[in-house]
Amino acid sequence: MQNRFPLSPFTFPFLLALDVDGTLARPDGTISQRTVDVVKALQRSGAVLCIASGRPPLGIRPVAELLGMDEYGGYIIGYNGGVLMEHSTGKMLYTASLPDEALPVVVECGRRQGHTMLTYVGDEICTEKVSDSYVQISHRRNGMPIREVADFMALPRPLPKCIITGDPCDMPALQREVSARLYGIADAYLSEAYFLEVVRCGIDKADALSRLLDHLGLTHRNLIAAGDGHNDMGMIRLASHGIAMANAHPDVRKVADIIAPPASEDGLAQVLESFFRGPKPPFVIP
Repeated sequence: MQNRFPLSPFTFPFLLALDVDGTLARPDGTISQRTVDVVKALQRSGAVLCIASGRPPLGIRPVAELLGMDEYGGYIIGYNGGVLMEHSTGKMLYTASLPDEALPVVVECGRRQGHTMLTYVGDEICTEKVSDSYVQISHRRNGMPIREVADFMALPRPLPKCIITGDPCDMPALQREVSARLYGIADAYLSEAYFLEVVRCGIDKADALSRLLDHLGLTHRNLIAAGDGHNDMGMIRLASHGIAMANAHPDVRKVADIIAPPASEDGLAQVLESFFRGPKPPFVIP
């Protein structure tokens, strides 16, 4: 573990915001028992857990259950900030959809360059190409069925977000094009090297967390956040203790207060244990 910047003191109670893929989850998609145990212990001690992911809420639910949120409560941020909800009740605190005028640009750019698009309708992944290897990654991660559609433009709107998939070598140039063409309407950023996410302008995990902090009567001084992707940079900056995984993109590591060991080594668990089992911990994990 490496501390990059001076850390401000914790303010209690605190909100613990955790990304899933590449942060909580190891490269094979599993979450270790060590990580489960430390996150549950923090909740028993009074931490409020928020799982903040680009996944749809249905794909986050098994993670929330594994981490004990059925017992302790907590919150889910899905679609990279497009949805904020209470886990235990399913009550929506905030939702934001992709503007309808963004969809033709997404489809035109994707088709012209031979990429595949996917989105989420209800509890299904919708795409024009079920066999796409990157669509299959979304299927495995979220445990959601895939529905093949003849025309992406014919999907019912509004949509929560769209993802353009493709070879990582092609995606930075595509991101620049889509961002320029949708300036002021939608934002496009890479949640993975092969996933270009397109969401309503201004929507990200940091925006949703700011809304949640207001809802809870807390401030950024009450926030610890951990992630590994470009879509985590805002919440890492926002937090009093922003954690980037060693497997994160260099841009993400630059804005973090703490660089954790990689997810393959249970790096998040190591950092959380060091916080609360140090020489003078704020409280002791049971």
